[in-house]
Amino acid sequence: MNFSFRLMFRDLRSGDLVTLLLALVISVSTVTSIGLFIDRLQLSFEQESANLLAADRLVRSDEVIPDSWKEKADDLSLQKAERTSFTTMMFANDALQLSQISAVTDSYPLKGAFLVEDTLFGTGYKTESSPKSGEVWVSSRLASLLDIKIGDQVEIGDALFKVSKFLVRDPGSSTSAFAISPRAVINLVDLEATNVIIPGSRVRYSILLAGEAEALSEYESWVKPQFDLGHRWRTPTQRGERIGDTIGRAESFLLLAGTLAVVMSGVAMALASARFVKRHLMQVAILKTLGATPNLLVKLFAQQFTILFLCGALIGLGIGWGMQELIASLLSNLMSTALPEPSVSRLWLGAATGAISMLVFCFPLMLRLIQISPLSVLQPSAKIEQNTLLIYAIGFVGMYGLMCVYTKGFLLPSIMTIAILAIGLVVALIGWAVFRLGRSLTSGATSGWQIGLASLYRRLVPNLFQLLVFTLIIMLGLILVGVKSSLIADWQQQLPEDAPNHYLFNVQADQIESIDGKTQELDVERSSWYPMVRGRVTYVNDTSIESLYPDGRGEPELYDRELNLTWSDEIGEGNSLISGDFKANGLSVELSAAQEANVGLGDELTINIGGNPIRLPITSIRKVDWGSMRPNFYLILPKSALEDYPANFVSSLFISDNNAQSFYKTMSQFPTVSILNVGDILKQIQTIVGQLSNAIQLVLVCILSAGALVLLASVRSTLEERLEEGALLRVLGAKSSLVRQALLIEFGALGLFSGLLAALGAETCLYGLQVFVFQTQASFHPMLWIIGPSIGVLIITAIGIFASRTVLKVPPMHLLRDL
Repeated sequence: MNFSFRLMFRDLRSGDLVTLLLALVISVSTVTSIGLFIDRLQLSFEQESANLLAADRLVRSDEVIPDSWKEKADDLSLQKAERTSFTTMMFANDALQLSQISAVTDSYPLKGAFLVEDTLFGTGYKTESSPKSGEVWVSSRLASLLDIKIGDQVEIGDALFKVSKFLVRDPGSSTSAFAISPRAVINLVDLEATNVIIPGSRVRYSILLAGEAEALSEYESWVKPQFDLGHRWRTPTQRGERIGDTIGRAESFLLLAGTLAVVMSGVAMALASARFVKRHLMQVAILKTLGATPNLLVKLFAQQFTILFLCGALIGLGIGWGMQELIASLLSNLMSTALPEPSVSRLWLGAATGAISMLVFCFPLMLRLIQISPLSVLQPSAKIEQNTLLIYAIGFVGMYGLMCVYTKGFLLPSIMTIAILAIGLVVALIGWAVFRLGRSLTSGATSGWQIGLASLYRRLVPNLFQLLVFTLIIMLGLILVGVKSSLIADWQQQLPEDAPNHYLFNVQADQIESIDGKTQELDVERSSWYPMVRGRVTYVNDTSIESLYPDGRGEPELYDRELNLTWSDEIGEGNSLISGDFKANGLSVELSAAQEANVGLGDELTINIGGNPIRLPITSIRKVDWGSMRPNFYLILPKSALEDYPANFVSSLFISDNNAQSFYKTMSQFPTVSILNVGDILKQIQTIVGQLSNAIQLVLVCILSAGALVLLASVRSTLEERLEEGALLRVLGAKSSLVRQALLIEFGALGLFSGLLAALGAETCLYGLQVFVFQTQASFHPMLWIIGPSIGVLIITAIGIFASRTVLKVPPMHLLRDL
């Protein structure tokens, strides 16, 4: 052990172990900081989503929920609240309005808080309490329609209630976000006195739960087997397709960022290990000459690397913890909510990254070092056994396994692996061809640029490997730039500030002109009007839906409910034709619905409309941008098929906070028109996307900083050869300017080729991410082809000259003695 320590301290003084230790610290700290920060962001997203649900989990039922279900929640020490939602008429003075009422317990909400106001259409302030018995909180929209104010009385069924607050937002309102009627909240103890719930009433009963994840999972396992068709189990990420998609995409990107950190950490360890082995060949040869056995050498290196790992892991974990705290503090003013505290249990990932990196990169190289015979080292003409490919293959498999563990899946690691393998093959082929061409063009080199290009082929294998490293690092950076500038921008563009946030339903044809006039007076932007007729698909070709799905379960959405049908002469905004003829006398089906139902052009659907079956062939397939927030439909029929049926019309509008009150008062002139407000959901999605966008900026800086350190390590891995060549040139009379020019050309050419290849790899990888992970439309990124080569030339040249500065400053004889 003492001998091992002495060798280790000597290596530390000479700087041999410092490079490896720094690579280990970079590896552990980078993955730790990003892993902890990602975990905190994910927890923040989950909390934001739980606020939408008003709980961690929710059980919804169309029937009264059994008492045993409530008692089970108490037995598991879960927090519990109840909500009963229904639609009924609310009366005030001589006015009446159909309203969506939520009756809640005192413990509601379990997550989030109500936003209430004392003035109409205010921004609101938070309160975690619910209405007291005898009180009602009404939305500003409902108050405007009934022309009531704070302190007025309203009637709900047989009970009188005092208006005590204006309701801005109910944290669980997304449960009834698509309930068209304006909302109000009362206390559950007052529900019986209203006498509005009678047999046949449409009521939605809910139990809201919060508590430890283990207890929630146990409750889920217990209650789900008792469900029937009228029961639903809800989690925060199931609060609507758009919110779930947004959170899922956010997590996908954050996992991608962590995966890139894992890849760079492995590269850093590989480079440092190779350099360590190369510089210890003579030491091992001397030890073997003095009688050291392979077992002794294994023991010595095992002791050294165990100590190295413990020191590097502890330092890396400490730095990583501090880095994520710094990132979180810098983002504190940009986040809508405070980030949860980091979990100590997540530190395992950084330590595991360091351990696996050492196992798959360092120890195979150490075994190679131990197996080298003294003669092969002491004789300069002898060659070292070449098993580098096998060693790095082991390392590659180890990194892939670590990425799979980190992402808890295979899709992201597979995309990254395929991209890296492809770019490696391209780099090897193109690099060899270009370097060989440079050699042929610089025969008898005398100028700096000729010497620089010739040295690319002279050190072919190291330069090809270095070209691959440079390419991968730049490619990873470009991928993040592409994700930040393109994918995230696409998400935000899907939700512009003026996206429609209200829908008008049940509009009759003779009301359209009047409503158009009112919206023009208020300067409200409105989409086109679409007629709507209700109908249900009953047959596919000659087969009934009942025979296809006899148990009523697993039906595609096209078949499992009544659909809103419309007609249109032109394909609407947000729709794009995939195949067929939209103007043909047949059905136009939305793409995802057609794929789910396994139907296509030529198939015939029978639709029951008011008891009358209509059979039509599918003549076109459309792709619909559901994120446009404009009226969209699964099925569009010919006008001739629907014009004889009574239809109501629908349109979407954007209502700003400034004109909301005047809009609702104006619409009170149309009591039969229903208004759907989805603004709260849109604001919540925009908050999550904006939060993610701010986080990406600092995650990007963190990963690119790690990449710069890896670049520096890769340059140092071939520094001895460059120093030797530079020293020989100066001994032979070359001026410093010639050596500098040669280095500039060599590193500049490496940077240019790396940047071009990185742009190609990043473009390919972004295509895979856009199509298969983020599920968006693929697009070309011309800026990557400018940024990649520019960064390659500037940064790699700067790092190369900085790392090789000794050649230009130290006398040649000193360099030769050191070498």
